[in-house]
Amino acid sequence: MPKWLVSLTLLIPLSACQLSPQGARNTDIVKGQQDPASYQYLQLDNGLKVLLLSDTALAKAYASLTVKAGYYQDPEQMPGLAHLYEHMLSKGSQKYPDAAEYKQFLADQGGRSNASTSAQATNYYFETAGDGFEPALDRFAWQFIGPLLPAELVYKERHAVNAEFSMKFQDAFRRKREVMRTLFNPEHGYRKFSTGNLDTLQDSENLTLHKAMTDFGQDYYCSSRMSLVLAGPQSLAALEQQAKDKFSAIADNCRKALVSQPAPLLADEPRQVDIKTLRKRQRLTLSFPMPSSQAGRDAMVDEYTEWLLESFNPNGLKNYLREQGWVQSLSASISYLDDKHELLSIEFVLTNSGKDQQSAIIAATHAYFQMLREQALNPSVFKLFARLSATRFDNSPEHVGADEVRQLSRRLLEYPASQVLSQGYLSSGFNPSALAAYWAAIKPENMLVVREGRKLSTQSREPIYQTEYQRALIPDWTLAELDFVPPSVSPYFAETESRTVAKALQHQSLVGLDVWGLPPRRSADSYTAITLYIDSHSNGADFDALNALWEKRLEQQLEPILEQASAADIQAGISATSTGMRLQIKGQSGNWSALFSDLLGGLEKQTLSDEAKKQTLVRRINALEGFERERLTVQSSRLLDHQLGLASLPSEDLLTLRDLQESDYNQFVEHYLDNARMTLVVYGPVPSATVDALSQHVLALQRSIQEQANASTMWDGKWPTPLQTRMIEGSDSAVRLVLQPKAQTLDDIALVELLGSMLKAPFFHQLRTQEQLGYTVRAGAEQRRGIHYLGYFVQSPVASATQLHGRIARFNQDFVPSLQALTQMEFDALKANLLDALRQGRLNSADMEAELRTHIRYGRTLDWQEQLELAIQNLSLETFQREAASLLALPLNGLLLDAAKAEASSAQDA
Repeated sequence: MPKWLVSLTLLIPLSACQLSPQGARNTDIVKGQQDPASYQYLQLDNGLKVLLLSDTALAKAYASLTVKAGYYQDPEQMPGLAHLYEHMLSKGSQKYPDAAEYKQFLADQGGRSNASTSAQATNYYFETAGDGFEPALDRFAWQFIGPLLPAELVYKERHAVNAEFSMKFQDAFRRKREVMRTLFNPEHGYRKFSTGNLDTLQDSENLTLHKAMTDFGQDYYCSSRMSLVLAGPQSLAALEQQAKDKFSAIADNCRKALVSQPAPLLADEPRQVDIKTLRKRQRLTLSFPMPSSQAGRDAMVDEYTEWLLESFNPNGLKNYLREQGWVQSLSASISYLDDKHELLSIEFVLTNSGKDQQSAIIAATHAYFQMLREQALNPSVFKLFARLSATRFDNSPEHVGADEVRQLSRRLLEYPASQVLSQGYLSSGFNPSALAAYWAAIKPENMLVVREGRKLSTQSREPIYQTEYQRALIPDWTLAELDFVPPSVSPYFAETESRTVAKALQHQSLVGLDVWGLPPRRSADSYTAITLYIDSHSNGADFDALNALWEKRLEQQLEPILEQASAADIQAGISATSTGMRLQIKGQSGNWSALFSDLLGGLEKQTLSDEAKKQTLVRRINALEGFERERLTVQSSRLLDHQLGLASLPSEDLLTLRDLQESDYNQFVEHYLDNARMTLVVYGPVPSATVDALSQHVLALQRSIQEQANASTMWDGKWPTPLQTRMIEGSDSAVRLVLQPKAQTLDDIALVELLGSMLKAPFFHQLRTQEQLGYTVRAGAEQRRGIHYLGYFVQSPVASATQLHGRIARFNQDFVPSLQALTQMEFDALKANLLDALRQGRLNSADMEAELRTHIRYGRTLDWQEQLELAIQNLSLETFQREAASLLALPLNGLLLDAAKAEASSAQDA
């Protein structure tokens, strides 16, 4: 959901918000009525655009800078250079030459940093707690004033880029995108390979990699192509001074102009490509290169089009295709192509019968757009969209975090400063000519078709990801005559919401049902969340398999309700937990009681057809069959749960579902509540009477409980198998390891949090930057089902899991001298920064609600977090040094995932 929600009543003429001359300030920035921040725009004398955001409630400060340069600017012979440059920029500057100093300084201040490269923009950001913002900002600015780009690190860091490429080698989106690029104009930047790898990032005959790197910065990185956002609790005046002091020295001397991109498509070229997928995946995507202009953005043509396609509509395209049995889902997305074009994509997830209905789906899609040209180009339909959008945007008292600051930095580069918050969220008014011009591009000759499936015929192999594909002409189709109409308002939509706050905490215990009414933690807060947990605590070996299947069937049965909730800007969902099921609805306003009652109806009665049940079973089996192609972060988390006795193996679930009899499934659902416990948590400005009414909706389910379950939702902290090794597919190995304190007192957890905060930066620097063991390298405080511990994860293309385990154990022992050298002043700063980070994590209503709900789930008092913070404050340096050294001396428990390739390499080394 957008973070800057603004009522249309606040909209002011754009002519009143024109930018001031260079170097002047402008504060006429449209913002939401409940936005807690103050804003100011200025442009430095060197042309750098700056947005300042002051919010006294923030416990952290943020900086994000975006450069208008990306992989479109890569030299033809070195794809991935912009990405490698992004990696290198933080590896030392003229003022701060130590390559590790920046990230270590941020870690010492309770902060972190990251960066990302896209087509024609590269974003950098950092965050920090405490008083470290100004010195961190100086280090950040010098990366753009005088980067060092040392040659030895350039050639080392390309291995990190290659590890990132290797990690995502089987990613379905990346494989699809690389093949889809073959349909585009070879001269267009979209055709370029964006990530880079060892094959592309190497010296060429006439140009070294290091020279290309330094040239790239001098060619494309200059102040007039940069936008900066500074956000924090500081005053606007203080932030303005820091911006001028730190960033005015960035030179405005780019050696190369940004070249305009040619037309995305060429005439008389094939417009369809068939892709053979690694996993069972039947999809059809229709894409259209669309015009992009400021007039279109002001008219919100993108957002209006997506709403018309995705919003719940019983007489719309999505529902029609589902009724035919051809698609499971439809989603629309719009992505950047160049300054004058964007790509509208409509993706259909197909059923088995739908995979042979390509022409009929295309015909129906064009029939729907024909209806839009006739019926949606009128002010009444657009007014409904604008009303929903305005109501949705009107209540957003959220404080910004890293994601929002990074997005603001990118937006400042693209949009007028006065509209940096509201662009894409508020329309300048109904503009039929802009809409007509936009939809005119949705025509057969401008359509690209991508089919995905495991059994498609192919003739070619894409050289980067080795994906098999075939280009083809789009089969003939005839425009269908169908009775479509535009969407209407959702029955769960509420334009205004009562802010009557329950005066006190409510807690009621019934047989098998606990009810909690939690008032909001701050005044004038409309955020509401209603959550029902059903903990079944079945001991059956097939519980995980059947529970996950029931989740998918409930989702399909309740899909119309969930989509109508989404159309009212309410997040609603059902998800399987390790002990049962969770039903949740949340948002700023809505018809809560009606929605909650309708969702509960799905728990009480199964209404799916036999065919729909068969489809959900097939989809669930397909998902389990693809588990071994999931990213290793996902695989290792599930396998660790199994190691701890908290989950079954996907292979075990697969056997259960392949042999499933529907009678056994029906028995499982029928007796789900026999031995269950339910917990209803209502958070927000919900009157007591409404809480009571919601409780009444649950009582029908509660009557099915024969005996209340007493099993805990927590992990008991025990390790049936302390260290387990598994063989996996692929070329990378990985480890997910745990250092667990002997007890779980608040003092123990405080120790884990502090030690995790202290070691995460040096761990990353040593194993990733210095030793290049892999792209994904992390360590820090974690928790699993209520148990806190130090967690380590490394994925490596160059070392076996056994080698990684040994290296992490050595790192822990090598880190002990750093503990012993810690001074009282450094320890106090470590504690202060950690406390700031913990408090920042619960500034917003959704975070506060989730925290309180977690305490209820694990039987803690609602002030548990405050007690933890007090334990952190009271921990002495001497105790920390002693106990942390003892913890680091313990053996590592966890999971070793070894690829056959890495295992063979390890054996040769031995």
